Amino acid sequence: MDIMLVGGLSPMTKRLSLKLYKEGHRIYVLSGDRNPSNRYEHAFERYNFSYDSASVEEVFQSVNPDVTILLGAFDGNLPGENPKQEAVEYAAGLQNILVSWSALEKGRIIFLSSVEVYGDSYHIPVTEEVRPVPRGIRPLMLFQAEESCRFYQEQLKKDVVILRLDRLHDVPKDKKEAALGVCQRKCLEAIGNRTVTYRRNYQYGLTYIGDAVESIYQLATCPSHRYGLYHISSSEAYSELQIADAIEKNLGSELDKLDNTREEQRSVILSNERLKGEFGFKVRCEPEETIRKTLQYMKRHSGRFLDSSHTGWDIWHRLYFKMIGLFGALVPYLENLVLFIPFFMLNNRATDSQYFSKIDFYLLYVLLFAVVHGQRQATFSAFLAMGGYVFRQMYNQSGIAVVTDYNTYVWIAEIFILGLVVGYMRDQLVFMKEEKDQEIDFLSERVTDITDINDSNLRVKKGLITQIVNYDYSLGMVYDLIEQLEADHPDQMMFHALTLIRNIMDCQDVALYRVDNGNYARLFGHTSEKACSMGRTVYLPDKEPLFESFSRQEVYLNRTMDPVYPMMAYCISEGKNMEMMLLLWSIPFERMTIDESNRLIVISKLIQKEVKRTAAYLDLLRKERHQDDSPALHAEEFEELVNIYREAGKKNLTEYVLLRVVSARLDMETAGIVDISKMLRVTDYFGYRYDGNLYILLTSTGGKNCGFMQKNLEEKGICTVISEEIGA
Repeated sequence: MDIMLVGGLSPMTKRLSLKLYKEGHRIYVLSGDRNPSNRYEHAFERYNFSYDSASVEEVFQSVNPDVTILLGAFDGNLPGENPKQEAVEYAAGLQNILVSWSALEKGRIIFLSSVEVYGDSYHIPVTEEVRPVPRGIRPLMLFQAEESCRFYQEQLKKDVVILRLDRLHDVPKDKKEAALGVCQRKCLEAIGNRTVTYRRNYQYGLTYIGDAVESIYQLATCPSHRYGLYHISSSEAYSELQIADAIEKNLGSELDKLDNTREEQRSVILSNERLKGEFGFKVRCEPEETIRKTLQYMKRHSGRFLDSSHTGWDIWHRLYFKMIGLFGALVPYLENLVLFIPFFMLNNRATDSQYFSKIDFYLLYVLLFAVVHGQRQATFSAFLAMGGYVFRQMYNQSGIAVVTDYNTYVWIAEIFILGLVVGYMRDQLVFMKEEKDQEIDFLSERVTDITDINDSNLRVKKGLITQIVNYDYSLGMVYDLIEQLEADHPDQMMFHALTLIRNIMDCQDVALYRVDNGNYARLFGHTSEKACSMGRTVYLPDKEPLFESFSRQEVYLNRTMDPVYPMMAYCISEGKNMEMMLLLWSIPFERMTIDESNRLIVISKLIQKEVKRTAAYLDLLRKERHQDDSPALHAEEFEELVNIYREAGKKNLTEYVLLRVVSARLDMETAGIVDISKMLRVTDYFGYRYDGNLYILLTSTGGKNCGFMQKNLEEKGICTVISEEIGA
């Protein structure tokens, strides 16, 4: 196959070129720059046109590639030194490339994007369906590039594939490559300063670059694919603390780890389920192995990663760098001396020549060094030229005659004046250029800082809008919604409340527990499988963080990001007695604020108010609800309960099992009914249905978990069969 790589030199370019070359493909490169020092190994042909050049169309027509790979986020022409200018130039160049490629009516194009496009924090691996929210110039540039590729994919029905790659790890070959990855930067920091900083609440999905290249190759050579967007990632979370621990383990005990944890959280890990399901994905190298190899390589080639000002060098390395610096300072003087010899010889030969006697080679010699090296070297070359001139004049005159000759001083003044003036002008131009570059760098940093501040201000503004201005979730609107919870039965009202909390708190994983005897919390309802991950029955004293917060009647906030506990929780209490427990599992870290805590408290208190009102109403109707003053509910009341749980089960809010009693005691005397009432939990119900049979409703219980209750009932002579069930 003929494959074209579009992008500047980078580790990804090298890896892809090597992989494609080994597999026997012909490689063409559109480099986007004319730097001859950048060597593209294994490339059959290299084109040095810029991306927006009119010649790009001719390049595509000439190569006619089967597959075109746009390096995108891994393009070596985008170092990030001037993000705004690079973004504008790349956007224009990308459109030119896409238009030129689409004219071929052939082949596939692959764009390599990055996890950088996701600006928010996520608690679970991010799938392809999650729309990115880019923050910053470079992430926005990549997202816009994705949208451009998606236009050709969806509107023009072209074979376009977008690949988002997670953060890559590999052994860097120099200091520049070490700045491209999280693991590499931490290793360089540890080698240089013997310290490594980390943030506990920062997590990454680290992926080996070789695994990423293998997946890109599969997408490039496959005959067909199901989707136009894939995530390439190991989907394994690694925190900065784990990276720091791995560096400490391989580097030794002399490493200092500095905890730089802040309130803000950052966790973006790409999900590879789509790619893994279609093409497979195998992890060939773990980050710990890369860290070990990186540290070994940096120790063996320390000169590539550390400069002469590093304080950790031993005396021999310091002496070596001093000698190198001294030699670098002497090189212009040695060059001056060496070049003086041919100019001296030319001047001696030209003096007696009929044609070249009017050429002043010493003047050219001084001008050369004034233009190239500046005023200092011009002065030195002028002294050498003066010595050579006096020496040559002494061939025909005595030394006294040469020294007292008026023409000698005129010539010396001419040489020095011209050399010093030209050298001074050259130094001033260099100084002005450096000053301009420094000012540009300073202003670029200020623009970056202003952009970061603006992003922060936008997040604060969004939070304030959500907190104050958003009418949908203002406290007045919350109260109106709570008023809508009025129902004839507390259980029905609590299922409504569960859905309401999910919407108001913007949390998809919510669980509601009933607290029994102040210690045991039994699951009432849940909105997802993750919401009930703590179990159907929770012994609260064993959950110390939760129990301590509930005892103080405070909202529990999971600031340590412990996956065992929910992100936010609150217990509704009556005095010192705990009644209900609310668990919210998927609240983002940045939303764990006082405002969110107060909102949860207000909602919980209003729900408690409605539950108490409904329960008091049912107590007044107690005689009407039960069959002949027995604990069993009469048919109308029990049918209503079954319908409530049936509807909640269809919405995946709860699980239940309905048992029909088929006892040997056909008349079910009072003793049998009392036995049933004693054996049930406070959250279970039993009563008659319209068919005249006695039924038991086991709430928050699946069909696999009701066997224990059936066995206990059989020991009392009460046999049951499952009549209806929802849930596992």
